[in-house]
Amino acid sequence: MSDFILKEKKLEMYTPVILSDEEWASGAFGKVYVVDTPTGKIAVKSVPELEGHVNRELETCKRLASENHPNIVQLLGYWIENTTLFLVMEFMPETLNNLLDRLSLAKMRMKMCLMYELMLQLACALEHLEKIRLMHRDIKPDNILINVCPIRLVLADFGSAKFVEHGETHATYMCTRFYRAPCLILDRNMYSTSIDIWSFGCVLAEFSYGRPLFTGSTQADVLSRIIKIRGMVTVDDIAHMPTSHPENIDISIVCASKPWCKVFTRRINDKRINTSYGDKYENILDACLQWNPLKRISASNLVQKFK
Repeated sequence: MSDFILKEKKLEMYTPVILSDEEWASGAFGKVYVVDTPTGKIAVKSVPELEGHVNRELETCKRLASENHPNIVQLLGYWIENTTLFLVMEFMPETLNNLLDRLSLAKMRMKMCLMYELMLQLACALEHLEKIRLMHRDIKPDNILINVCPIRLVLADFGSAKFVEHGETHATYMCTRFYRAPCLILDRNMYSTSIDIWSFGCVLAEFSYGRPLFTGSTQADVLSRIIKIRGMVTVDDIAHMPTSHPENIDISIVCASKPWCKVFTRRINDKRINTSYGDKYENILDACLQWNPLKRISASNLVQKFK
């Protein structure tokens, strides 16, 4: 591969020379490398050509860069080498996933004031995406980057992102399984930005739960876990998950939702401890983790909840 040379001008083609072979992160749609430059570290994401995916991600990132939202990772420039796109972005030293993992291993919970500050910034990012009708479609702790001092959070990795068009269908095998909204699991293919609100709720729950809330090795496992905690989906919920291929879904099982006080009661050092952040926190979770997409809180109202 090639190393990095300074960009010629903002959002124009960078001149590539040599990238380190050491990856900082990788995902379904590319690999990320950290590069030292005379002015500091930057991140470079390589995106192989995948059926027009490169063009869509580049155009999405250009649009976001032009709006320069403080809670969305900044695109500094790009270059194309053979059929591979290289996106040059600001470097953020920490992921929320790494931060939560360290806290969990230490059997600790993040301070409430810091948790609220971080999630307010993530809500602000979602509010912006909601305004421009852009679905991220892969919100998870690995794609949430953090600078601790000063505190700043940015949403990254727009490789799965797509703008919402009225009446358009979308692929449903999107989003990492533990953060996947019910409509995706149920293959309802006319969804919108509300799927990101569900993922936001899953991330929010992780601060108290210490690990992903809705786990499973298959989609069916995850769906079973959602039912166990949030209760059974209703006919009305299904009716508000539009799809281009309607089919009957068996909802004969009756199952009530589980109180958050029971969900967040954990055994730590031989003691049963409730790790919830309180009523306000649980009310926000309820507002995000609704089966019915129309009943989920909007991103703009979510921002107000955290202020």
